[in-house]
Amino acid sequence: MCSWTYCVLLLLPLAAYAQIIHSIDRMSKSVALYPVLAERLESHLVEEENRIKRIRSHIEILKLENKKMNMTRKELEAEMSHPVRVYRFVSQFYSDIEDIRDSLDMSRISEELRETLSQLPSQKDYIDAVGAIARLQEVYKDEADFTRPQANNTIDVLTAEEVFDIGRTCSEMENYYGALNNLVRAKEMFEARNDTVQAMAAYDHLAFVMFEQENPDYALNYTYNLIDYYKDKDDEVLTRLQDNRKLYIEELGGEELANQSLSLSRPYNNEPLEQLPIYNKLCRGESVELEAKESKPLQCHMHTNNNHPLLILAPVKKEDLHIETGLSFFHEVLSDREIKLFQEKASGVFEDSQLVPDDDIKKDPNFEVKDDGYADTRVRSSNTGWVDDEMDVMVKTVSRRIAAILDLDLKSAESFQVLSYGIGGFYLPHFDWGDGENPFADFEGNRIATWIFYLNNIKKGGATVFPDIGATVWPEKGGAAFWRNLHRNGEGNRLTLHAACPVLEGYKWASNKWFHTVGNEFSWPCDVNPES
Repeated sequence: MCSWTYCVLLLLPLAAYAQIIHSIDRMSKSVALYPVLAERLESHLVEEENRIKRIRSHIEILKLENKKMNMTRKELEAEMSHPVRVYRFVSQFYSDIEDIRDSLDMSRISEELRETLSQLPSQKDYIDAVGAIARLQEVYKDEADFTRPQANNTIDVLTAEEVFDIGRTCSEMENYYGALNNLVRAKEMFEARNDTVQAMAAYDHLAFVMFEQENPDYALNYTYNLIDYYKDKDDEVLTRLQDNRKLYIEELGGEELANQSLSLSRPYNNEPLEQLPIYNKLCRGESVELEAKESKPLQCHMHTNNNHPLLILAPVKKEDLHIETGLSFFHEVLSDREIKLFQEKASGVFEDSQLVPDDDIKKDPNFEVKDDGYADTRVRSSNTGWVDDEMDVMVKTVSRRIAAILDLDLKSAESFQVLSYGIGGFYLPHFDWGDGENPFADFEGNRIATWIFYLNNIKKGGATVFPDIGATVWPEKGGAAFWRNLHRNGEGNRLTLHAACPVLEGYKWASNKWFHTVGNEFSWPCDVNPES
């Protein structure tokens, strides 16, 4: 026997209908619905058949694309060496995958298909590609103007629609500097071909971005153009534009002042989120004027580290770049075979490069701290794979070679951090040393020194730059850069501020190894003088 509550709940679903076994009326209505059901099933079948046709169409397209893209890894790397090609690859792939998802009943697909779809280019990948294009434009200026042919290359040129999509996506990312640059250029390209509809779409997005970049006069001017265009076309859009017009007039100080500003006699303001003029200049290969310059002469020589047994018969070519930081470049210190090993070991364990956040970073709105405690930031874009000495005897041999060159102990050294930078891959200015009593909890002491192997030659971009000393290190396959992170009193040397410039063309492979203070007390004895 059930409780009254349960019985009432049991009867509720049937309350809207009379029980059919007691109702001729419901039986009659059911019979009358037969042709309606047949008609609606027919309509549903047509929809399902169309959906299946779309899926078959996607299958055929994928087969054709597979034939065109059926190339070796080396061939694919060569094909995808230009930023526009990478952008188009990701953009087209992402668009195709979204169309395929729309064609599928995602609740009924197999786990195998779901897993495959999850590994293909996603919205995040598309946003990363857009961010890379915008970053290259910001740093390399005219050399990264992909809307015009570069060096007689007429193929890798963005269309007006692509430039518009990049600008619109930058706006959604709140990268208004990149958004404004691309939307202005898209507007020019649409107007050049007399495409009023697309030009007005660019004007619409531009008005918002101009306002965000503190150009209310330009936003108002564009809005008046839009109001004139839409006045007999779309009342809903017109209402939105008129509301925006009131906002811009108010921002300009009233109707009279607003009208005076419509001539757009001043250049519009467009400042990037990060002001890094020295970094940008060094990345472009330009020289910078600094207040303090070193007086000691620099030199190149064969380095044996006081006739170390491993170096007597195989000295290394050392080039001094900056005395106070110990910045040096060592030529031809890694063989092709060793380079291949590092690349192979790292490729299988690659993950997005992250930044361990300190308290100041956690407060920065540009940083999003993930669940694992690492920061997914706007200051770094690359892949990281860690290679340990125990993975291969050749790796251990390389570590011993570095220790011999530098006269540093491996006891507290970190594993090799192998990095792969694709198009636009970068790392904004930062220090390798940390603040506080124990900045690297998993290691003993602070990072006393940095060693960077360069595992390939890069077509364009990708330099390592030091803004505070005006130094630029251009990657050279098999070579390595080195510098000391700390003064002899243990304090961090702020002159070691450094950064990885965006890769403009091709790919960049590098590998870092950091040495810590513990175990190196005699190799590098302390000194109370902070400048030593």
